[in-house]
Amino acid sequence: DDVNLQDIDFELIKSVEEIFPDASMSAWYSDAVAYAVGAGIISGYSDGTFGPSDSIKRQDFLLMLARFDGARLSEYEDEQSGLSDVMDGTYYESAVNWGVKNEIVSGYDNGKFGVGDKVTREQLVTFIYRYAKYKELDVTTQLETKQYISDTYPDYNKVSSFAKDAIIWAIENEIINGKNGKIAPQGKAQRC
Repeated sequence: DDVNLQDIDFELIKSVEEIFPDASMSAWYSDAVAYAVGAGIISGYSDGTFGPSDSIKRQDFLLMLARFDGARLSEYEDEQSGLSDVMDGTYYESAVNWGVKNEIVSGYDNGKFGVGDKVTREQLVTFIYRYAKYKELDVTTQLETKQYISDTYPDYNKVSSFAKDAIIWAIENEIINGKNGKIAPQGKAQRC
């Protein structure tokens, strides 16, 4: 569905705990969950829970990013992503087509998108970084940031080469911070 964020009345958004029994208002993610649900970016499960610690699949995060953008996904139904595992008529096809067309995603070296794969923290940050470039935002970073990250996070050397610039940008702009003092680049991103 196409989402127009300007049409959403955020005053009507209930507290996270009232919406989802498994999501706490005192958790660090509560404002983000309330915003994302209220904006139609993400929803809970059919059993009424949110699953804040559940992993996100790559196609689901890209769909959420497209909804956040307000992309008219119906315009991408006839596009072709060129990725062999993106099937016609799936709920995520238009979002992947949108992502490929706007250079937000490119898929794996084997020609697949990775449908069903859980998105890693470095992949998620790379999607957001490329989205920022697509929106023509400034993604330059300070030279000292790389040294700071290298000195501060013992697992910086485990960040994949495709994600290094994105990780530096995301940490410098406080989009992510460490997880128990580490970047955890191959760790799975959670719904919260």
